Amino acid sequence: MASPIGTGPLSLTCQTPGPPIITGERPKICQGETVKLTATGCLGTVIWSTGEQGAGIRVTPYQTTRYTAICRLPEGCLSCFADAYTVTVGTPEAPKLTTDTPTLCAGDAATITAANCAGTIRWSDSTLTGATPTVRVQQTTVYQATCLHEGCASIPSVQLALQVATPNVPTLVRVTGEGELCAGQSVQLAASECAGQVRWSDGAVGTNRTFTPSQSIRLRAICQVGTCRSDSSNVLMLAVQPARATPLNQTLVQNTCPFLTADLSTAIGPSFQPSLAYVFRTGPTIDSPEVAAPGAVLAGMYYVSARNRAGCLSQPVAVSVLITTCANGIAPCLSSPHLVSLSLDSLDQKRGVVCLKARLRGVGIDAIRLDSAWTCSGTGLFTDQKTLRPRYVASESDRQRGTVTFALITPDPDGAGPCVAGMARLAVTLSQTNTPATTDSTNLVVKQPDVIDGGSIFIPEGFSPNGDGINDYFVVQGTPRGATVDLEIFNRWGHRVYADTNYKNDWGGQTNQGINTTANQGLPDGTYFYVVRISDGREYVRFLTIAR
Repeated sequence: MASPIGTGPLSLTCQTPGPPIITGERPKICQGETVKLTATGCLGTVIWSTGEQGAGIRVTPYQTTRYTAICRLPEGCLSCFADAYTVTVGTPEAPKLTTDTPTLCAGDAATITAANCAGTIRWSDSTLTGATPTVRVQQTTVYQATCLHEGCASIPSVQLALQVATPNVPTLVRVTGEGELCAGQSVQLAASECAGQVRWSDGAVGTNRTFTPSQSIRLRAICQVGTCRSDSSNVLMLAVQPARATPLNQTLVQNTCPFLTADLSTAIGPSFQPSLAYVFRTGPTIDSPEVAAPGAVLAGMYYVSARNRAGCLSQPVAVSVLITTCANGIAPCLSSPHLVSLSLDSLDQKRGVVCLKARLRGVGIDAIRLDSAWTCSGTGLFTDQKTLRPRYVASESDRQRGTVTFALITPDPDGAGPCVAGMARLAVTLSQTNTPATTDSTNLVVKQPDVIDGGSIFIPEGFSPNGDGINDYFVVQGTPRGATVDLEIFNRWGHRVYADTNYKNDWGGQTNQGINTTANQGLPDGTYFYVVRISDGREYVRFLTIAR
């Protein structure tokens, strides 16, 4: 026997009614159509999951929806939930139109593809059929399509425009750099005023391109739209300074005792030219690392290039270094000790982003693992530690302290020997502000509770008692001053799981009813039924959802 619902004596009892049986006109409809649902087998009032009451309702779902109901007798007894009746909305999605030739010449053929449709395609142009029709247009034309599937039609697709254009003569410009190019130097080129495909005189295709000429060159281009071509463009002249060999006096360098390192600059010797800047690298390409200490290198192969005043590098020349063992030789790490310097590359005080820049010098320093060499006194996020330009994002505790110290330490070159590790520290002062934190509400969506009886009482459709401080309680708003609230919660089988005759908006989803009730035991997520009675005589009976 279920507990009575009402204000009468608790000794009254009633027979729990059986759940109603729900039937519908048809279980499958198209979007926008209405179907009638009927509940039978209830001698009292049928209350639907939509909040409506009565033996029959009409619904117009826009997506597949399940409907249920309960039976409430005049004595207040409630039935279990009725078996749900599912109304399937079978409207197909709109097709997606694409074409490989969005811009074409008048009279050219283009194929349109309508994807994402399992049924029949109906085009805005009634002469078209199938999912991949071929069209010929004399002027710019817009196409749309709908998908017909199992008697339902989708909404129209997004419009697809086939642009008919007359190809204009493109204008060629050099986007980056001015003057002569160095051999091997890349330059950014662009062609404007072409609505079709740009074809360059050297065979390249595209509006924007990166070009690395090996010699001076004259470039032109045309604009092609379908089968139509424009006249040739203006001439774009790229002057390239040819690469020259690096002038060196010798390509074999040896050490001089007692030093166990060699000086790469001796390879230049009398060939030295004051107008050139010499670059020493560990490999033959410009991307190879520079030698950390050219004046004290170990045995191996190195590459020397010369940069002129225009910034062009000459062709690299390989230099071999031969080291001969010396009696009582000076350790390499003494003649070329580890040196470290740190500087602040940039500081974004508002975001707390610190970018550092490091420089290393000394023999053998090229092999240092930087990710294990960097240290930091802060608790923020330290990234790019394998490079000489790491990035750090300060934490809130860093901001409160005001200063973060960074350090870069090289390994000891000779363990217990006379050489020492290189080390540098840099203290960065972060900004200190008293500006209170603000909340960006751009993506904040607030769902207003249901309004009942002209807006006087607000009762939510559900709540999330997960302890996050947001919507943790079932809150009835808008009750008159001095009024009391009587709340009862029932599960889908009609059993009362919570009750409070003087409710204070403090229910957090726990149960306090039933013979097996454990104190403060949380109810499982799902759909429940509530009865809210206000002491002024108003009563509300509806469904709610608990979703943690």
